Amino acid sequence: MKKRQNFLMLAAAALLASCSQDDALQSTVLNNEGLKPMTITASLPTGGMQTRAAGDDTGDAAVARCYVQILDKDGNPLADGNSEPIEMDSNGKTFTTLVYLNGSETYDFLFWADTEKTNTDKSNAPKDLKAVAYTNGKTIAWAGKLDNAPWTAGGIEISLKHVVSRVTVITTSYFAGSEAWPFIVTVPTVYNKYNVADGEVVEDSEVPGGYELNVTDGEYEANTEVCHFYVLGGGNETSQEQLTLQYNGPKRNPVIPFSNVPLLANYHITLKGDIYNAGLVNGTITATTTTGWDTPETGDIPFK
Repeated sequence: MKKRQNFLMLAAAALLASCSQDDALQSTVLNNEGLKPMTITASLPTGGMQTRAAGDDTGDAAVARCYVQILDKDGNPLADGNSEPIEMDSNGKTFTTLVYLNGSETYDFLFWADTEKTNTDKSNAPKDLKAVAYTNGKTIAWAGKLDNAPWTAGGIEISLKHVVSRVTVITTSYFAGSEAWPFIVTVPTVYNKYNVADGEVVEDSEVPGGYELNVTDGEYEANTEVCHFYVLGGGNETSQEQLTLQYNGPKRNPVIPFSNVPLLANYHITLKGDIYNAGLVNGTITATTTTGWDTPETGDIPFK
């Protein structure tokens, strides 16, 4: 029994020595290469991490994932090939990840978050945040970047911002949507890729035919929200797009165009009015915009 105990003690000692050697080797490698651990933290605007209330179809869905991509100070992939987007961990309030960086270098950090869920096989994970894919309609997206940021012992933090527009439609009259009487909102110019580094859409990613929302099922009481959706619009900060609305109901209402709509990052467009009589003598629709999704209605800026 004593021999067996001695053997177990020697084996344990050998295992500890091996672990200690591995740790020492790892430490030596990191020190020789100048690599140091650093925590990266990304947060969203107020309410961005929250799930909407049960049964509340008018609220925004919660963010599902967040990625960070690390480039050199000139915005090029790192020489070691470690510039693939990294999926960050969520604690319900922020996203974080731990990386090892050269303490004597500076880096560019690109961030992307959205309400999409990454597939088990990672097939829909973003491959490059300079051309990250975006799905118009239900997807909310946020982005941010830090240029020429050095390694710091305390880590780095960033607050991301919406890169899409939200469009909300509110009716002041009762109406019913069906296959025979559809309610249609169209945005002729939208894009499906975003360049986080440049802070704008990828110009050659315009979606043929734009985006069209069809409401063909349901009854809507007066002074209630009919629908809302999200689009990646605006080729640059001064883009002015056209948006159209039509309730092709029993009165065969005409199409109503809204010109000079600023479908830009973080803008909230609201269309409100008498949907049942839209475009007719008795029907009026007002269009307003706020430069922030949480801006009070009193701060709306009219456009038309």
